[in-house]
Amino acid sequence: MKVARLGKDDGPWDKPRRWLILAPHPDDFEVVAVTMRRLADQGCALYLEVLTGGASGVEDRFATGWEAKTRAREQEQYESCRRFGLSEERIRFHRFPEDGEGHMRDDADNERCVGEILERIDPEAVVLPHGRDSNADHRRTFRYFDRWQAGRAQPPLALLVRDPKTIGMRLDLVTEFDEGEAAWKAELLRCHRSQQKRNLRTRGLGFDERILAMNREIGAEVGAHFAEAFEVRGGP
Repeated sequence: MKVARLGKDDGPWDKPRRWLILAPHPDDFEVVAVTMRRLADQGCALYLEVLTGGASGVEDRFATGWEAKTRAREQEQYESCRRFGLSEERIRFHRFPEDGEGHMRDDADNERCVGEILERIDPEAVVLPHGRDSNADHRRTFRYFDRWQAGRAQPPLALLVRDPKTIGMRLDLVTEFDEGEAAWKAELLRCHRSQQKRNLRTRGLGFDERILAMNREIGAEVGAHFAEAFEVRGGP
């Protein structure tokens, strides 16, 4: 199957005007920031709903206590979105209840809340993690969405994101970008200082470098400098 290029190849992604980014964590938006900017430039309305506070991903040396860590991550997301140009009115943080491992609880209440978000936004397209992923929050977000859309006569288009923790997915659509856009994306990623510092300490490379390395690998697969990648589900 031929891989489509956003902005070059026609497809169901060209029709939606109302887009929901269903993000398990603060910083998931930036993983697909170039695609989101292309959509915004086309006049699409973007809505970002962040499900968890992501406190478990913040080291004690950066902030102390669940509330302080959660506030830090939310402020990082606000800063990045200001640089992007996404109004705070289009951003909501939900702080879903978490289990003992710091992931959002896998229960009926959280699933119901995801459904309520989808009903309220009423998106024509949703960007969210792929279900085949090593991160529990990513898997649960996909599963809650998948169950919700299965009960609808006309479910929204879904773009499932390739993330560094994605285990495997079909490559249907890519957004190609160059060095200049990579530098812009890196600035947004570095707004997440808690993640930048943690990645530098534990992996020896920053959060910005980690994401762009993945984008460079995807680009090599499709003959581009960099690319963001998606599996496409649904749509007309």
